[in-house]
Amino acid sequence: MKMPEKRPLRFTTSLLGLLLAALILAHCGGEPAGEADNAAWEAQRELARQAVTENRLDDAISAYERCIELSANTDDRMTYEVRSLNGLGEVFRMRGELDQATKQFARAIEIKTEQLGADDLQLAVDSSNLATHLLRAGRLDEAERYNLETIRILEANQGADAPDTGVAYNNLGMVAWMQGDLPTAAERFELAMERLQKARLIDHPDTANAMNNLAQVEAQQGKFDRAETLIREAIKIWNSNYGDASLRAARGHNNLGEVMQLQGSLAQAEREYREALVMLEASVGAEHPEVATTLNNLALVQRKQGRMNEAESTYLRAAGMIERMGGAGRMDLAPTLFNLGRLYVAQKRYVEAEPYFQQALAIYEEGAGESHPNVAMVLRGYVEMLRAVGRDSEANPLAARAEKILASAGS
Repeated sequence: MKMPEKRPLRFTTSLLGLLLAALILAHCGGEPAGEADNAAWEAQRELARQAVTENRLDDAISAYERCIELSANTDDRMTYEVRSLNGLGEVFRMRGELDQATKQFARAIEIKTEQLGADDLQLAVDSSNLATHLLRAGRLDEAERYNLETIRILEANQGADAPDTGVAYNNLGMVAWMQGDLPTAAERFELAMERLQKARLIDHPDTANAMNNLAQVEAQQGKFDRAETLIREAIKIWNSNYGDASLRAARGHNNLGEVMQLQGSLAQAEREYREALVMLEASVGAEHPEVATTLNNLALVQRKQGRMNEAESTYLRAAGMIERMGGAGRMDLAPTLFNLGRLYVAQKRYVEAEPYFQQALAIYEEGAGESHPNVAMVLRGYVEMLRAVGRDSEANPLAARAEKILASAGS
């Protein structure tokens, strides 16, 4: 390295002293200011995570909001602010405040887009995650938009047949399925499988997910043989990736039970549901939302077999489980409450049925929005009950509302 040319010192003694003093002050504490702020952010995020673990969600929100403030003085503001917003969004999602959760996730994407540009590959993951959240929230038009944005970004970076678009096409299939458009859903699930298999992911869990979803759509269209083949293949893939008693494989057996139930093979459906329950209890424990879902399905089979007392007991077990997990207002609870209402209507126990329809309706309206197809489903059940007891003046506007929701969803 060439040494700089020596020149006469021109600093006065007092100016040199001031410069040395400034350097000494800048290094007090042993680390630069940016690193100290990074450490403060990490400490605050750890407080947020601990609060989430202990189900202190209000404290977690406060901690993540403080993280957002601290991110302004870190050495990588964009990264720290985005991580803070995503963490905050997750907490709001856990609390069932889906609008607030969406705002945080969307703001994180805006920040990254401003910094990285609209075609940056990093944004594909964020768009995909937000699309999945919106799908769960029942905000189907927005979910479709963000999935299409994910595909656009991936194809801009990877080409027209980008293999990573498989997951986004699977999510688009879910949107069409929830809208009641079964042919479009099947087409999108097929495309998801094709893209994933092109990426040499034939035995990947994402491929199994697309297979499983396509199977359920095929079953709803009466294509039971193909549905059964697809689910069994998905279960094989999950077993090879996660072992023989995994949560994914349990879901597969639950869905296989659904296929059997739709064909009227109730005894076989019950066997699949019970196998799913054994696997779920081995993998996630006896008190879990997935267990409650499978119990709900088992109760439906018992009801169809005329085993009304067993069905009621199974539904109540599922409902009690979700409430013990803090789910008195959770979306997980709504299907069981709705089915209890239907069970009581079938038994002409109308007074007992009504509160369950009302509770299910309130949960879906708050959690998924007043125009979600599941709201229409509950309204239809409630209308049936009201008409059975001669309350047509109350039933008619609810029936009209249900039909309007279904028409707007494309059903």
